[in-house]
Amino acid sequence: MNIMKLHIVVLIEKYKKVTEVAAELGVKQPTVSFHMKNLETELGTPLFQYRSGRVLLTEAGRTLYQYAVKIVALAADAERSVKQFSSPSQGQLKLESSYIPGSYVLPKAMSQLMLDFPGIELSMSVHADRELRERLRVRETPLALLHTSECNDDTFHFQRIEQDEPVLIFAPGHPFEESPELTAELAVREPWVQHAAGSALRGIADKWAQLNSVRLWNRTVLDSPELIKSLVSEAGGVAIYSKKGIQREVAQDRLRYAPLPGIQPEKGGFFIAWRKDHLLTPLEEAVLDYFAQRVAQ
Repeated sequence: MNIMKLHIVVLIEKYKKVTEVAAELGVKQPTVSFHMKNLETELGTPLFQYRSGRVLLTEAGRTLYQYAVKIVALAADAERSVKQFSSPSQGQLKLESSYIPGSYVLPKAMSQLMLDFPGIELSMSVHADRELRERLRVRETPLALLHTSECNDDTFHFQRIEQDEPVLIFAPGHPFEESPELTAELAVREPWVQHAAGSALRGIADKWAQLNSVRLWNRTVLDSPELIKSLVSEAGGVAIYSKKGIQREVAQDRLRYAPLPGIQPEKGGFFIAWRKDHLLTPLEEAVLDYFAQRVAQ
């Protein structure tokens, strides 16, 4: 069993077609089929099944897949790390982020890193907080920027990037703008614009409701933080949002906000996280130094 065969298992689960696996690997289709048959012979059990033009993993294949995805990711991580040690100014840097820090923190950080390391190749992607934690856990990304108050996971190191506070947002002219004693009970009578499940702000909203023994009336659920701000601004209702993420709209007189009433969840903030068993490369160390200096300012 080698990395190529395990990589094929991972890609079969992703694409379900031998032709697409071959294209991804840059080899011919018979080469992929040969490795698949050879792997089944080596392990003495069927790993693949063919249905309606698709290739699916058998139960044994899915068991192997759970190990293959980790081994392939670990091998890629090792190769990337070693190459960066040999040429730290010419390597690749991969950063993944949850939605809010990805919109309001990461672009400035990447701009500065591009100036400091002009020879590196930077890539960035954005995911829901829950998905991002899992990607970090299975080694699909070395570093992740999280929007969270939960830093009790023993699997990761956490370094705070910036403080943040969840607030209640609403449009200018809303009755809450003049309400001196806003309560949780009053807040939940409004139609709520909710973040999609799995996002950090949805988790904060659910926790706030639980702490105050109230139930939110979800008017709509959106997976775009920017759309949530626009909908609250144009159509009314209320939402929980990052105070950091509404500075522009407040300055433009498009949104108002108030502290969350009642019992509040921990304020939390933005954190950069990495696995405790991950050896940081020089570029990744530079990222951590950049954010450490940002906090110190």
